[in-house]
Amino acid sequence: MVKTLRRFSRLPWQRKALLLEGALWLTLAWMLVRGLPFRFWSRWLGQQAEGEVELRAAGRDPRALEICWSVSVINTRLGGRLTCLMLAMAAQWMLHRRRISSCLVLGTLTQQDAQRRPTFKAHAWVRDASGIVLGHQDEPYVALSSFVRCYPAREGETC
Repeated sequence: MVKTLRRFSRLPWQRKALLLEGALWLTLAWMLVRGLPFRFWSRWLGQQAEGEVELRAAGRDPRALEICWSVSVINTRLGGRLTCLMLAMAAQWMLHRRRISSCLVLGTLTQQDAQRRPTFKAHAWVRDASGIVLGHQDEPYVALSSFVRCYPAREGETC
């Protein structure tokens, strides 16, 4: 704990602020996921669309990687206790605050266990215009639904 506080105190103030903001959003995401049914808070994730939505924009905003770094670091310091959905929610809300277009994707993977029974795995990830920024997996998850927050880079441009 002391070592973590020492490391935190040595960080630049921008990173400290990002980590504190990430901790707040992760706390909210944890409370929502653990305390309320999905239907009550899913509207806060953005506009729902089927499958995985490809965003059209100029490129990756470097702030997106910093945001994803912050929520990942917090999860690591908590021993990996947070789910991929909680991480994705917090990251997308932080991207939304900075008007960075993003898409939170919910997907599934169906496999067979040793007894040849189907097993179901769910996963959430966040993508921006350049690709996945949080939650990349090597397994071929199938996107079921996306929650999109789109901000045109220039006036008159669409996402």
